[in-house]
Amino acid sequence: MGANRTRLDELLRRRRRVSRVPAAVAAWAAVGVAASPLSTDRHEQLVRLLRSASIGRFGELRPCTVPLSDVVSEFTQRGDMLVLIGWDVDEEPGLLLSSEALRQSVAHLRSIYPDGFALLDQPLTSALLIDFDADDHTILYVDGGSLGWVT
Repeated sequence: MGANRTRLDELLRRRRRVSRVPAAVAAWAAVGVAASPLSTDRHEQLVRLLRSASIGRFGELRPCTVPLSDVVSEFTQRGDMLVLIGWDVDEEPGLLLSSEALRQSVAHLRSIYPDGFALLDQPLTSALLIDFDADDHTILYVDGGSLGWVT
């Protein structure tokens, strides 16, 4: 029964994630950004890749004193397109959007992703995790690193 339960949990997670796609795309559209959802298979592949890179594990996220706009701006210099996934990468849909659009929309990131988010560059060489402090809106926690895999 364990394998059946695991498979059922996976299917329910997929269903919840897919059901959240319209709201995620609409949230970005409301701030003037066109975001394209990732396919379910691509999303799951990227989550496995992110987990295998061990980014953000064991309290590795460190407080960051640099403004969010600077952190995002530095990361977006890596390419024209990025993948953005809400903090709960299993439940929140992954979206593809342009680096320029993300840089111009930094002020909206906390409202769209109140817990934080993961950014992956294209062609999947590195990732950045941002965790927002729930009590102090001036504090964010950051970790990043190499994904060790290129598509």
